[in-house]
Amino acid sequence: MAVRANDGSAGPRNQARAPLRAPIPRYTNDRLNNPSGGLALAGVAAAASAVLYQLSSLEPALWPCALLAPLPVLATAPEVRTAAAAQLAFFAYLIGNLGAWGGESFAVPLANTFVSHLAGAIVFATFVACATEATRRWSGILAALVFPTFETAFYFTLGQQSPHGTWGSPAYSLVAFLPLLQTASWLGMCGVMFIMSLLPSGLAVAWYRRRWNMKWIEPAILAGGVFIVAIVLGWIRLIWTPSTPSVRVAMVASDQFIPQAESNDVSDAADIVTLYASLVRQVATQGVQIVVLPEKVVGVAPSYEWDVVTGFQRIATMSHVWLVVGLNQIDRTPKRNIAIVIGPDGKIVAAYAKHHPIPDLEGDYKAGTQPAIFDAPWGRTAVLISQDLDFPDVARELANRDVRVVMAPASDWSGSELIHEQMAVVRGVESGFSIARSARGGMVSATDDRGRELVAHASLSDKNAVATADLPMGTGATLYSRTDDWFGHLCAIFTILLMMRLAISIWYAARMRRLGALDRITHPGVVSVDVGKARDDAQQKVDEEEDRIYRPPTTRPPQSS
Repeated sequence: MAVRANDGSAGPRNQARAPLRAPIPRYTNDRLNNPSGGLALAGVAAAASAVLYQLSSLEPALWPCALLAPLPVLATAPEVRTAAAAQLAFFAYLIGNLGAWGGESFAVPLANTFVSHLAGAIVFATFVACATEATRRWSGILAALVFPTFETAFYFTLGQQSPHGTWGSPAYSLVAFLPLLQTASWLGMCGVMFIMSLLPSGLAVAWYRRRWNMKWIEPAILAGGVFIVAIVLGWIRLIWTPSTPSVRVAMVASDQFIPQAESNDVSDAADIVTLYASLVRQVATQGVQIVVLPEKVVGVAPSYEWDVVTGFQRIATMSHVWLVVGLNQIDRTPKRNIAIVIGPDGKIVAAYAKHHPIPDLEGDYKAGTQPAIFDAPWGRTAVLISQDLDFPDVARELANRDVRVVMAPASDWSGSELIHEQMAVVRGVESGFSIARSARGGMVSATDDRGRELVAHASLSDKNAVATADLPMGTGATLYSRTDDWFGHLCAIFTILLMMRLAISIWYAARMRRLGALDRITHPGVVSVDVGKARDDAQQKVDEEEDRIYRPPTTRPPQSS
């Protein structure tokens, strides 16, 4: 017969029945749909995400911050109400991207900049809310795919429709992480965007499921496994770099006469030509084969354009170099932003008109439609101007014509030089060509088709930037340039399907609540149970056991001999 201890606690037999007294966990729709609590921790997490986003935009070497930035918000969002999680995500994104406003407001009116960032914050908050709902309702793997799929589809669609191309994509913050950047040669920047978003999403889902004693290893393995595979493949591509011919190239830029490039005064044009003549002669003594000057380096009105072009032809002939010159054709309607390639014999080999004028800065400029490709002693070469490198389709067209090196006159401004430089690097990796880029108000640089920076210098105000490098030819068209943006289209289709499924899940849960099935839940692989009834039945058994006066022994006592 069981005995009760002096302190009122149960004896051995009652201790064995202790689990019957413990309340059965009540997993109600409050946890599944609108959990409360943890708001302070979620606020701290949102602040951490904002700081990480801000740091990732300051310096390419801080690319780990870009990888981790969404993680604090995603990890804490399921522990608070969905509306609160969305609000915190909104402010985390909006505050975290304040650093980009300065560079954008030069080319875009401040009101438009504010509206675009406000819309971006709303979109990010929506994606976090969707990921939160999916984390509570779906299996771990499917829930982990929601955030990266939505993010990739959004920035892919934005890049297709925006007049500024792929500007603003978070994937550019990982340009300095070369192993992961190589994914762009297979899947484009959509692949990089997906992998960098999958890692924090999978870890956040795994963290949540582990806290609630659900299967969490699968989403963690998915996120970590995909990331590791991409890194390994990237390292292989970096190590296996075929040997190709190279060209000695010089990038020359000066910020001394930037305002004069818009002038129609012939004396201003003469001063600019004189300045660049001395800079070209300076690098010509270093065995340089081709010299790249900036975009719109000099304004040319019809009355003296021939004299300016003739002056640059003489410079190329006397220096025995190929010369790429950006010209600003003014005093005409429409204006043209062009670049000409002059051979060592003084002949114009190619001419190119900028395909994507900046809408608010070059609204009165006519866009070009034809590529400028020429065969030089070192290999097939093309010309692109500045913002054209923000658009993957322009670069893919060159790759499909077997271009191996691109000369890119450019013009930047404070706050834009970093992102423009990063976009140029990515175009080379995507399409398999090297790039020599010369920007006034920004950077002069040379990078190979793996994204490795060979040389880079800033063109500081009232200073001249000169850089030379032996630039290897690219290895040619990549898998991405041959197959187009199929991965981006796939993510867009999958996003629609996931949204439809999530809407049905929310609608069904709401319908069950209206029918009074508040306590009935179903998890994948688990039989649906009414936990409220189960708890009541368990408590009734405990009460009955307490009320019994006589409890027969469960085993026969040993017989004495």
